[in-house]
Amino acid sequence: MIKKIIVASMLIFSPLLAKELIVSGQNSMVKTDNPRETKSIYLGSYLAKGYIESKDIFRIDASVEGVVERLNVSIYEPIKKGKLLAVIKSPKMLELEATYINFLIEQEYYSNEVARLKPLYEAKVVAKRQYLKTLNTLQKFQTQTKFYYHLLQQWGLSKGQVDSIKENKKPIPEIKVYAPMDGIINDMNIFPKMYLQRGEHMMTIIDDKNTHLVVSLPLNITKKIKLNQKLFIDDKEVIVKSIAAEIDARTQTVAVHLKPQKGMDIMLNEKKNIQLYLPKNAFKLPSSSVIDYHDKESIFIKLKDGYKLLNVNVLGMHKDHVYIVADGLSSTDEVAVSGVISLKGALEGQDND
Repeated sequence: MIKKIIVASMLIFSPLLAKELIVSGQNSMVKTDNPRETKSIYLGSYLAKGYIESKDIFRIDASVEGVVERLNVSIYEPIKKGKLLAVIKSPKMLELEATYINFLIEQEYYSNEVARLKPLYEAKVVAKRQYLKTLNTLQKFQTQTKFYYHLLQQWGLSKGQVDSIKENKKPIPEIKVYAPMDGIINDMNIFPKMYLQRGEHMMTIIDDKNTHLVVSLPLNITKKIKLNQKLFIDDKEVIVKSIAAEIDARTQTVAVHLKPQKGMDIMLNEKKNIQLYLPKNAFKLPSSSVIDYHDKESIFIKLKDGYKLLNVNVLGMHKDHVYIVADGLSSTDEVAVSGVISLKGALEGQDND
């Protein structure tokens, strides 16, 4: 009994459905075109900003006050760990080194004096007061040399360099700054013969292999992507590394981090216009081919004796083209690309009948 009711209902309503979907006859105003297959969908053009995690950034500041005697690198230059970046001549450092050397000489002298006086003191040949005075002076210079030993390292000398001064009693006239990591010079704030204050910023090195792109995407776009998904910027592959949980209330956008699979020429905080694509099989048609019919996006496909309405899903737009997917659509179909409004009007007229 139920099957008979269903069949009867289909017979009753099928003419109405056909009337809603088909526009009979041909129209000379209507021009058609074949859908073009594509494997990527244009998601839009956006302003991206270079971003990198703090672990991949090394900021180099002047450890001493002095003059840039030599500069061996330039901004955006790729470098290897251990490369000599700059040479600084520091009058203040030379002064500290000279003081340290003087204390070393005094310490050595009084150390010898204590060694000479100790057996004489023990044999009661020398007065106790003279021996203890020499011993106290030695301890004073030992404390001072130890202080300057660490102070020179705080001012930029390596432990090896301070040990060399200690052994040879000769100052190091220049401070050499070496690259602490492989990377690229992201900014440069010094130049030859420039006088530096201690702590002044010299340059920043970044690991450019780990540079990300941060882009603010509209909500309708972020709904189409997911974490670890592959996208394309022009023809370069990027991976969706993170999608912010919060929405920018002012712009109604979401911050998305994109990690290039290969090196991309963008520096930290640099801004760059990008064109973003989603890899997906779809069809490309002129924007004029898509209409809104009963709150659904649709196109008209040419038949032998008319035009059939087909609901589609619009995935993206670029200039005067749309990217769509639809069940039953093929590249051999003839889709109305002009005169579409007249077809819609004819269909609505059939509805009113």
